[in-house]
Amino acid sequence: MLLYLRDSDGDHAVDVVRRDGLWLVTIDGTAHELDAAPDGEGGWLVAWQGRRRRLRVAARDQERFVFADGRTHRLQVVDPDRDGGREEDAAGPGLRAGMPGKVVRVLVEAGTRVQAGRPLVILESMKMETELLAGVAGTVARVHVTAGQVVAQGDPLVDVEPDQGAPAALPPGASP
Repeated sequence: MLLYLRDSDGDHAVDVVRRDGLWLVTIDGTAHELDAAPDGEGGWLVAWQGRRRRLRVAARDQERFVFADGRTHRLQVVDPDRDGGREEDAAGPGLRAGMPGKVVRVLVEAGTRVQAGRPLVILESMKMETELLAGVAGTVARVHVTAGQVVAQGDPLVDVEPDQGAPAALPPGASP
């Protein structure tokens, strides 16, 4: 999962991959192996560089606040593929994850005809499941994810080829 984050030092590319029971976290080209597990209280226990740390993460819009070692780190999620990261861009033929999470279920496959507002993917984030809906009527062109996959905010989930003459995309949160 590739993330682009901004802090007071600038923009950073962060790639996170689960491998051999550990997490490989590459920040601006420098790789770090760490062991991380949920602490049962909404945070994470992380073993890294010979130390165990308890981390908590809170989200507000495009901001992430990481609480560790008595300090708060403020990060801004940057999506280089979106013009300004406007919420209005979320609906449309390319369904993207609006938040990081785990894909619980994929409800369509390539070739499936869908109407605007039809559930396409169920995503779990912060112990809540959310149905992600088609923004346009059309045919599923590509499914980018599988059940159990962890996704980052902005990751592509499903591409829908809009019907000819289909009405404009539904705004986020709207019902057909």
